[in-house]
Amino acid sequence: MTTTTGATAQDIRFHYDVGNDFYALWLDDTMAYSAALWENPDADETDTAVLTAAQRANQRLHLDRAPVAPGGRLLDVGCGWGGMLSLAAHDAHVGEATGLTLSPAQLAHVNSLGLPRVEVRLEDWRDHAPERPYDAIVSLEAFEAFAGPDLTTAQRIAAYTEFFARCHSWLIPSGTLSLQVIAFDSGVDGSGPVGAFFTRDVFPATILPRLSEVAAACDPYFSLTAAHSDTPAYIRTFRAWSARLLRNRDQAQAIVGAATYQRYRVYLKACEVLAHRGDLTVYRIVMRRRPQPLHLQA
Repeated sequence: MTTTTGATAQDIRFHYDVGNDFYALWLDDTMAYSAALWENPDADETDTAVLTAAQRANQRLHLDRAPVAPGGRLLDVGCGWGGMLSLAAHDAHVGEATGLTLSPAQLAHVNSLGLPRVEVRLEDWRDHAPERPYDAIVSLEAFEAFAGPDLTTAQRIAAYTEFFARCHSWLIPSGTLSLQVIAFDSGVDGSGPVGAFFTRDVFPATILPRLSEVAAACDPYFSLTAAHSDTPAYIRTFRAWSARLLRNRDQAQAIVGAATYQRYRVYLKACEVLAHRGDLTVYRIVMRRRPQPLHLQA
């Protein structure tokens, strides 16, 4: 039985199972739900083709940083609607790709794509037990749900350490983990009315980590080889989503109702404002698997 220290399956479904048609109104063609990689500063970020290109660029970056040997295996923890898996499936180098999600709506969407050599599981990462190791692991903005707001700093680090221990056990000796995570980047700690809004109305049982917590948790199992903060990418992505949702207000309200539409409008704008203030950022982090955990080394 899984001991959950962060978001449960019910918590995940509260946010992600609002409706695939609703998300499709303001996400891109790949249904990516993470900060994009914007390569053209002058392009119209609200244009679907521009947003899709930026999300594809971000997905390619993670696949490049966590390479898979020809015919090898890739794991996507928190695979969302399958954008990364779709790219991997059409990359000749990836032999098999596995995605984990706790959202039945996301599972149904990925399965509808008919992706070759892809398996998606409705499964908590704590319950994952692959038959063979993976060449690489990617995880884009799922890490935020691995610990809850009621935990102490030490308890959060322990929860994150469990994730890295599992990843270490799933990877081949030379395996790499490419992680994208939204994190606190100031004295803000998620308390107060804004934090209460997010944990009550947006992402239940979820709290953002700090880079120091990620580094401490991974250190026994991985060498942290790169960590890059890209706040402008975070701001631009949320600004694009917010504008696209506003543009499709009538359709959105018809799908989810006025109250849910308004809740998402507030959430998207709040994230943009918090990043502008320097409270939040997004990190792209690359980690190389240690041959042995530090506590086992002579």
